[in-house]
Amino acid sequence: MLLFLCKRFVGLIFLLIALSALVFFFTRSIPGDMAALYIGGNAKPEQIERARIELGLDKPLIVQYKRYMEKLIRADMGISLRTHRPVFQDLVEKIPMSFELVFWALLIAAIGGVFLGVIAAYFQGSLIDAIIKWFTSAAVSIPIFFLALLLQLIFFNYLGWFPLQGRIDSFLEFNSPIENITGFSMIDTLITGNFKAFFNVAWHMVLPIFALLVGPLGIIARLTRSSLLDVMEQDYILAARASGISERVLFFYYGLRNAMSPVLTVIGLSVAIILLSTFYVEMIFNWPGIGYYSLAAIVSLDFTACMGICLMVGTVYVFSNTVMDILRRIVDPRIK
Repeated sequence: MLLFLCKRFVGLIFLLIALSALVFFFTRSIPGDMAALYIGGNAKPEQIERARIELGLDKPLIVQYKRYMEKLIRADMGISLRTHRPVFQDLVEKIPMSFELVFWALLIAAIGGVFLGVIAAYFQGSLIDAIIKWFTSAAVSIPIFFLALLLQLIFFNYLGWFPLQGRIDSFLEFNSPIENITGFSMIDTLITGNFKAFFNVAWHMVLPIFALLVGPLGIIARLTRSSLLDVMEQDYILAARASGISERVLFFYYGLRNAMSPVLTVIGLSVAIILLSTFYVEMIFNWPGIGYYSLAAIVSLDFTACMGICLMVGTVYVFSNTVMDILRRIVDPRIK
């Protein structure tokens, strides 16, 4: 296991180096003057020239990349052209807001997907199986932005059960403001005993989380069902059944454990799916997280912020898949 972790860590370093080079040179090839964007409108030529020297844009590309990597080692991703703040500081503030949505969406999608897949496989060929297959097919097929708008239309416009957008009601922002400790609003409200804000934030999170989890839940459920049915037809299951082991023990212990290996891989991939889906969901629900920040950076051609976002997403994706690989080795000893 230690050797495996060392290999994955080395692979992560090389992957991030390759990703940083790709993103750096690609952003430099996009038309636009970074110095002029940094200064803003009505910039004078001498101001642009000073900004170009300050940002190191007067140097050759290879020198710029070398300096960028030297700063990156010190967690310095440069200065955002839009906010004029360090990109790392912006990401540290925005990431917890998005990861609250990603965590709950992934947790519910994983548990709910495995549960529905197991139920569908256990009642194979029945009405329950048909309903679950129809639901998961619809969940995988529906576009994320359409689902988010549909949720707003039904649960805000027609029923009035949930708020339209935002992270907290405006009056609570002044009466019971969230004290920023960890950056995770639900944790911060619990630590400070601000229960009004806690329940209000949870109320605002329901629709964005549901919009994020539907697609991954459908994928996980369908794969769990097919993987479990495939395992239950293996020779060792037939031999165990012939030896007198009960069907429920075979299904829920031996079968499910051996079927979880590909499911864990898909759960790891779902992290990237949910993280990228936040781009749509945060814009539609006006959630002030990394997706909202990313879209603003893309629209304003904030090259340094775009590079920082790409590196962050790549790091999270590789780390989540490493965790899933470790769980696969624990669940399925055959992988060793």
